[in-house]
Amino acid sequence: MSSNTQLHLFGSLKKTMEDQYDIPILFGLDVPTPLIDVLARFNIPLEMVQLAMVNHRAVPIASVIHPGDRLSLFPREYIVFTDWKDFRF
Repeated sequence: MSSNTQLHLFGSLKKTMEDQYDIPILFGLDVPTPLIDVLARFNIPLEMVQLAMVNHRAVPIASVIHPGDRLSLFPREYIVFTDWKDFRF
């Protein structure tokens, strides 16, 4: 069953995408999907992303996004707090 998943973009990522989509972007997922595949779905280059958070928690690039999750992506220009350094892409 598909469930609306939210994609929140910040900084330059938001500026790049807001001409194409309403922010946050709501999209359907039928099954758990690798984060890298979600980036590809929206043509977001990995090199533009510094940090991803799923349901308000920093996650590594190898994470899987589940239907109904809230995914937030932060660009390279954002400051990353010390406790998130292990999650930088």
